[in-house]
Amino acid sequence: MLPHLSMTQDASRSLDSSPCLIRPAQAGDRKALEQLVRKFHQSLQLGHRWWLRPSHQMLIAIAWVTLLAVLVLYGFYSHAFALGIMLALVLQAHQQTDKTLAPFWVAERSGKVIGCAKLFCYNTHAEAYLVYIDPAWRGQGCGSHLVKRLTEEATSPLYLASQSHRLQFYMRLGFVPLPPDALPVVVRSRLGIDRYHEYGIVGMVFGRSKTENGG
Repeated sequence: MLPHLSMTQDASRSLDSSPCLIRPAQAGDRKALEQLVRKFHQSLQLGHRWWLRPSHQMLIAIAWVTLLAVLVLYGFYSHAFALGIMLALVLQAHQQTDKTLAPFWVAERSGKVIGCAKLFCYNTHAEAYLVYIDPAWRGQGCGSHLVKRLTEEATSPLYLASQSHRLQFYMRLGFVPLPPDALPVVVRSRLGIDRYHEYGIVGMVFGRSKTENGG
């Protein structure tokens, strides 16, 4: 099932007493978002070798390239050509999907995009990624208001992954840390809990489903 966002009619409103405007991303935000996402990845404290851990997408790409090389080696040029075309189309579709702004929310202050988050809402739950405020604008409450807005827009429960030094921040906003085996398997995989657990990545949840609450 493809993720979809639950947008309210007043989606561009700011929270009461908010020091910044929280709104869905717009086309003009793309450059600022790219810079924020780049800073987010640079700020991750996952150790020097976290990037050596292959993702599922990387393993699939390696398998495709290997198969392509084998076909060429044994003279199956037409098959290799067809496979190459198919791979190019898949990569193009993947890049187009990655570039969509639909899941992004931004924090804006004085007309400048200073923070972002990516929210995917499903029928049964929601997942948040790339929650980040530019360091130059931290300490003014924008991060808290951004996360609070996500909890308002999200399908409950809302899951995200946090590094250990950010746990208290999310806990103050109502999130609860969960052991890996308490997370749905698909959510745990997408959040990277198993891949990065040794680096202090912890799954957290805001709001609980009726089943989890025993209702």
